[in-house]
Amino acid sequence: MELEVTLLGTGVGIPHSGRAQAGLLVGGEDPLLFDCGAGALLRLAEAGVSPLDIDVVLLTHLHLDHVSDLLPLAKARWLLGVDTMDVFGPEGTEAWFETVRGLYSYLADLDVSFTIVHPGDEFTLGGMKIRAGEAVHSIPALGYRIESGEKAVVYSGDTEPAPPMRALAAGADLLVHECSFPEPFVVTNHSTPRRLGLTFNGSGVKRVVLIHLYPQTIGREDEMVRAVLSAIGPGVEVEVGRDLQKISI
Repeated sequence: MELEVTLLGTGVGIPHSGRAQAGLLVGGEDPLLFDCGAGALLRLAEAGVSPLDIDVVLLTHLHLDHVSDLLPLAKARWLLGVDTMDVFGPEGTEAWFETVRGLYSYLADLDVSFTIVHPGDEFTLGGMKIRAGEAVHSIPALGYRIESGEKAVVYSGDTEPAPPMRALAAGADLLVHECSFPEPFVVTNHSTPRRLGLTFNGSGVKRVVLIHLYPQTIGREDEMVRAVLSAIGPGVEVEVGRDLQKISI
């Protein structure tokens, strides 16, 4: 059975190149939404997915470009007659959501449940096995491994290329990993092509799709792919992702 993945948003907090902020959809009839940054709600509509189809959202971290459409998603479901939604995320997720929701008294009836996720946690949602891993970012952050049958997808969220993410992605069919800046940028809390390739060299990952692209990457996408390929070793497919790209594995 194929595992369906849709890249909803491949951009960052600075709008460019028609890229919405973070959002990844995994699954078919009962999909899981990973992150919900600005533009993710519109991208869902463009992908033919109703807000009512999104019962569960998993967050990697609480930076605005990963969560800003979460309350609008809950509101859209409420307007369509469903006031419930399940949210999984790191420590502080419920406090953040309730602080924002508290600004709008008319949304008091929203029935959103929260589950705190820690690195190493494993659970099952929508028939898919989920494992969380530790990301290396400026605030506590998670990556997720999603398995359905023998297929595995890993979503990095925001992170440096790091051993915990390599372990999470071992043998994955698809790694959707941030690659925020091209060479020769030297950054912390985010990924660049060569470090990414070196980190996952020999990990058994079959395909890498680069997301979370800053404006500095414009016109340098092919160069970034070549830099990853030169470091990751043979037998791995690498490409730059685009909004609304559908991948079946």
